[in-house]
Amino acid sequence: MIGADVAAFIEGPLMILASTRDSAGRAYIARGSGVRFDRATGRFDVLVNASLWPEVVAHAVQGEPVAVTLVRPNDYRAYQVKGWIKDVAAVSEDEQARGRAYVERMLEVMGELGVNRVQLSHTLTDWDLVCISFVPTDLFVQTPGPGAGARLVQS
Repeated sequence: MIGADVAAFIEGPLMILASTRDSAGRAYIARGSGVRFDRATGRFDVLVNASLWPEVVAHAVQGEPVAVTLVRPNDYRAYQVKGWIKDVAAVSEDEQARGRAYVERMLEVMGELGVNRVQLSHTLTDWDLVCISFVPTDLFVQTPGPGAGARLVQS
């Protein structure tokens, strides 16, 4: 589902938006605090702050859909990955450390682009994290331009 080039992209510094929806189809959006793609299993783990984004977490239920948009801030190359939630859980110590490292790295990256810590510190956090795990079913190009929104099929 996810090819090597997109998998490598996912390992870079990315801004993350995660979205779930309620039974009426109303979307809820959260800023992610880290993402990991396991090439062996094809599974995504996205970290989200439960206190800042309670609606997203409340509607993150096993078997329900999730969409995660991944954006590289220096050139705005972007993908959206959709799938079905497999698990939602409090983070492990390793995941917490990954979330902390992600936040520090992204504050550096965004600082290099002129966005300061104060502007991001209230939404880019590493506390009260939960891990939403899913298996992707669809991948879309979201880079602004003529190809935005195109479904991407990879082997």
